[in-house]
Amino acid sequence: MKATATANSNTALVKYWGKYDEKLILPMNGSISLTVDKLSTATTVEFSKDYRQDAIELNGKTAEGREKERIAGHLDLIRKISKSREKARVVSKNNFLTAAGLASSASGFAALTVAACDAAGLDLDKKNLSIIARQGSGSSCRSIFGGYVEWVAAKTSEKSYAKQIADENHFDVRDIAVVVEAAKRRYTTRESMQASVKTSPYYGAWLKAAGSDLESMRKAVIGKDFTLAGRTAELNSLMMHATALTTTPTILNWSAATISIMHAVQDWRAEGLECYYTIDTGAHVHILSLPGNSKEIVKRVKLIEGVTDVIENRPGKGAEIVNEHLF
Repeated sequence: MKATATANSNTALVKYWGKYDEKLILPMNGSISLTVDKLSTATTVEFSKDYRQDAIELNGKTAEGREKERIAGHLDLIRKISKSREKARVVSKNNFLTAAGLASSASGFAALTVAACDAAGLDLDKKNLSIIARQGSGSSCRSIFGGYVEWVAAKTSEKSYAKQIADENHFDVRDIAVVVEAAKRRYTTRESMQASVKTSPYYGAWLKAAGSDLESMRKAVIGKDFTLAGRTAELNSLMMHATALTTTPTILNWSAATISIMHAVQDWRAEGLECYYTIDTGAHVHILSLPGNSKEIVKRVKLIEGVTDVIENRPGKGAEIVNEHLF
């Protein structure tokens, strides 16, 4: 009744923005991501009759409030599926910033799902694990798989799942995660999406464009076309943020350093150093490049004011059970 899993974060190359169903986390549009290898979460889950209530520890601190409710609710879902009533102890650790727009909930709920299902005695394939993970955090369903992953949009739970387009060895692209000085986000991703669906005048245009971007990204990944992948990811990111910026109240998570990096990437590309940026829901930036250019890009981006860390990622593997427990 005890298991430990690790899961990597993922960077959305074609993003989802908005939900058809908030409770089941069914997306309004499909998405495609790259699972990375350096941003990860490890989680140990133990179910026992000796526990009177769920005890949850995240990065050395006891989980409280909304954070605890989300995790306990996800454990309840897994208990329902496994027909168990036993409470759990959960210990989870990230090796990167939490709640900063680097998809910590994606790796976190993927690791939690895989560990908890294994500890509960459930023998599930990755498709079904992704369906369960999705109900904790939408983007976590993509971290169940390695490499390039598509999350299928649907109006029923069993039809909205993640699937692998290509594994981590198919297309060697570097995702350079650039961490910048930034204020804490005023709204969670979930709150931001809800507001955009209701108030952004551009939301309908976003949905139309996202469908076209999915086709382009699938073609780029399968054909190993970096230029098409980069152009699609960068424009898709800008369209998502245009939708967020035109939400009431406006959602602006960028910092001065974010904008400096955006300008720098465009300048470098004009010089012949091909790279592209994509930004999720925070101020931090992901720069996409081919392996041969990554060293120079890392060197240059470290010189930009406001940059606090730079992490070069390769395509990473999916969530998996490991033998080293956290308690």
